[in-house]
Amino acid sequence: MKHRRLKIPFKALSIIFFMALAVQPVPSDPAGLPVGSLSRGTGFHALQPADLAAVLSPAPRRFQLFSQGASTEEQRRFLRDLPYGPAMALAAERHRVDGLLVAAIVETESGFVSNRISPQGAVGLMQILPSTAEDYGAKQDLLDPRVNLDIGSRYLGELITDFKGDLELAVAAYNAGPGTVERYGGVPPYRETKDYVKRVLTLYGEHHQTAGGRNNPFLLPSYRFGG
Repeated sequence: MKHRRLKIPFKALSIIFFMALAVQPVPSDPAGLPVGSLSRGTGFHALQPADLAAVLSPAPRRFQLFSQGASTEEQRRFLRDLPYGPAMALAAERHRVDGLLVAAIVETESGFVSNRISPQGAVGLMQILPSTAEDYGAKQDLLDPRVNLDIGSRYLGELITDFKGDLELAVAAYNAGPGTVERYGGVPPYRETKDYVKRVLTLYGEHHQTAGGRNNPFLLPSYRFGG
């Protein structure tokens, strides 16, 4: 999980980005920038009306929170069978986040190992950076599962709100940072982040199906994991 960065409204950031492209030389290696944002070859890229229209048009939300699925009681029963399940349920309900999504994040981030510390210094079940904990004024031990899950669930809930319920973007931001997602206007073109988003959202869907004991019709067919 990356440290929170100063948030700039996505539309404003995108407009600035495209205007900058209109006057800056095209880099020799445009890898990672949105397809179609750069003209081929060298020289200058003119800002086209279609570019601005694309920036201002709302992006489709391809994977939202489950409008239905496993009930709260079904989720609690499912989480009870997982390591730290009751603490996950409590933190998720406190911050109004789907507990099965929190479980998917925990499994992907740490494999339910509460004392895991990454080479980048991310700590615990939800791999919280100390700097992120400081943003929330938290001074407790991040290796404490209850503290870690509380901060991680709160942060995840804020990302979901910031990205207007688009789970693909919120989960990508949890991995790569919200500023990175805003800069690319979607899931960053990093293999790690793409794989991370795919794993978390796949687990999330499977958890709902298992907890509800039925086939899950709420995985939107229009959702396409990045290749």
